[in-house]
Amino acid sequence: MAAKGRPGLSTRERVAKLVRDEVARLGRSDLAIVFCFSDASWRRAMAALGCPVYIRRLASPTARRGTRGKLGMATICHLRHGHPVVVYVKTRGRPWPEIAETGRHEALHIARPSYGHRQIAAALGQGSRVGRRQG
Repeated sequence: MAAKGRPGLSTRERVAKLVRDEVARLGRSDLAIVFCFSDASWRRAMAALGCPVYIRRLASPTARRGTRGKLGMATICHLRHGHPVVVYVKTRGRPWPEIAETGRHEALHIARPSYGHRQIAAALGQGSRVGRRQG
């Protein structure tokens, strides 16, 4: 069922479609992507895929041991670890424009893994906001 009983796509389905469409537009439609929408689903996906970086992070004495969070890892894990891309987009409690911005940001991370955050912000037309402190 769609979010809040509306016909059509749920927020999660809209995010997945947006990210897949952006990744395809950037020429990487061949990539396998696992979508996660909570910390718990992200941890389950990383464990199920046997990500070697995630496994090493779990074994680290500095890793947080709580049940929440991604153990200090990024919200995206790339193919270079030998598994499909895993991407986490928080949807709960956020308006669609923020969710869509995060989806486009993560799509650029997926399609252009060599891009840093400044390059991604510039590509999204946010160059003036990166690195500025709110005060």
